[in-house]
Amino acid sequence: MIITLENIQPQIENLIKAYPNLSIMESNSSMIRLHGSILIHRVLHDFPLRKTYNIDICIPLNSTDLPYIIDTDNAIDTTYHHRYPDGRLCLETDSRIKIHFINGFDLLEWMDVFVEPYFVSYEFYQLYGQFPTGERGHDIIGVMDYYQEFFHVDNVLKTYKMMEFVTYFPYRGHCPCPCESNLPLRKCHGEWLLPIYKDKRIKHIVINDYIKLKEFLNETRKH
Repeated sequence: MIITLENIQPQIENLIKAYPNLSIMESNSSMIRLHGSILIHRVLHDFPLRKTYNIDICIPLNSTDLPYIIDTDNAIDTTYHHRYPDGRLCLETDSRIKIHFINGFDLLEWMDVFVEPYFVSYEFYQLYGQFPTGERGHDIIGVMDYYQEFFHVDNVLKTYKMMEFVTYFPYRGHCPCPCESNLPLRKCHGEWLLPIYKDKRIKHIVINDYIKLKEFLNETRKH
């Protein structure tokens, strides 16, 4: 998924129509930055939110990097563990967002699926001390949390084995499932593994994450 000026420009125009207090503040060959306020008015798990936030939306161009949000008004507590020190918001794991948009990035859908729910979840957490839909960890832990859900397994070890299988082995429905259930793959987790093998783009994301995970584990063992 590579965002270019040509494919993102119409999306930015639609974004500004949906959020009229946003405007382009910077545009060059590598980045478009929008600044302004967004009004979030939605309900999540019977929790209503109507609140305005001042943000920057930074959209890298001609790269595989994802757009990101910066909280310019410190509306999100600086100690909140899903906000980076520079004000950037940790919306989700990159892997989940990239797989969600595997057939093409959509700016308005990104706002609807990832950005607005972030703010609702934050306000919910501030009131009740928990998240309305559960919490994902940071960095490699967050990646493992995501793949545990993605593969429909119940622990980290099985998640690792699934990623390892995708990285090193071809799909064979009669082979034992990597979750070690002693069932053939097609009668166990084949339902979730087969789509990865059918789409090389998704498989590439999984393999890259497995390599990063393995490097992380090797570095951890050294210390």
